[in-house]
Amino acid sequence: MPELVCSTADRDAWLTARRSGVTATDIVTIMGLSSWDSLYSLYWRKLGQVPETPDNPRFALGRYLEPYVQARWIDERLRFEFLATPGALYCATSRPWQMATPDALLGDPVEAVVEFKTWADADKPSWSDGPPAAVRAQVLWQMDVMDVPVGHVGVVFLPSGEFRTYEIEHLNRVQCWSAECDVCTDLADMRAAGLAFWEQLQHNDPPDPDASAATLAAVKARFTKRAGKRGAVDADEWKAWDEAKIAKEVAEVRVRYHESQIREQLGEADEIEVDGQLVGRRMIVRQHIKAHDRTQDYIKRTKGSTDE
Repeated sequence: MPELVCSTADRDAWLTARRSGVTATDIVTIMGLSSWDSLYSLYWRKLGQVPETPDNPRFALGRYLEPYVQARWIDERLRFEFLATPGALYCATSRPWQMATPDALLGDPVEAVVEFKTWADADKPSWSDGPPAAVRAQVLWQMDVMDVPVGHVGVVFLPSGEFRTYEIEHLNRVQCWSAECDVCTDLADMRAAGLAFWEQLQHNDPPDPDASAATLAAVKARFTKRAGKRGAVDADEWKAWDEAKIAKEVAEVRVRYHESQIREQLGEADEIEVDGQLVGRRMIVRQHIKAHDRTQDYIKRTKGSTDE
């Protein structure tokens, strides 16, 4: 059964409370499904050594559009049901470290969680067989915290405005904890991974840095430069970094050279063909940024164009 931790009305208090557990957003990172975060960054953010991601226009747009997505979801179901938007953080009674902030709760008593999303049209194919793995993991975690067998997802794609609904449920809509139930199997793995991460926090056992951009940003945030201070670095690590930098510079020169050759052969065409197969396109994107018009002209590979 779930227990109320705090309201989301006070954002600072909510963020502080979230650091004391593993949330639905956190489990996406822990399971290796996040393209924007890393285990290293998450660990040190929980300890307050890396700042929370600041609010930004993209986050604000998602919040402003959430009531619209909710209204579309209600219209799609074409029947009245009790839908509550609690605006609160909950934890599982038997696992107080496991937390979630559901967008909405369906039924009285609660029988399902509901998640509302806005998504880019360009990434619509990732929803072809159901919610993407990261979204599914979020919903499963919320279902587990709220102790319900069903999770719903409503998504609006932008800018087209297309709306879709999805349902995730335990086998026979019952929390069965059976090896035959995909939801049960996934949740067992997620609980184990979430607990392992939580124990790392309790035992001061940080993960090693990895190659992600999120980890590099976290390391920079943790250690600000102090003028005049000298630090010792492993010789092999320094050599590996130096060689990688040189290789990157050489690779960038080669990329520029070959792109010039390709563009010379391409001429004014915008589609790129190799041996009769479409392999790429020339993309031109114009943006207005800080009173300046910027044009980005790049070559984009077509999916499936590389030999396996």
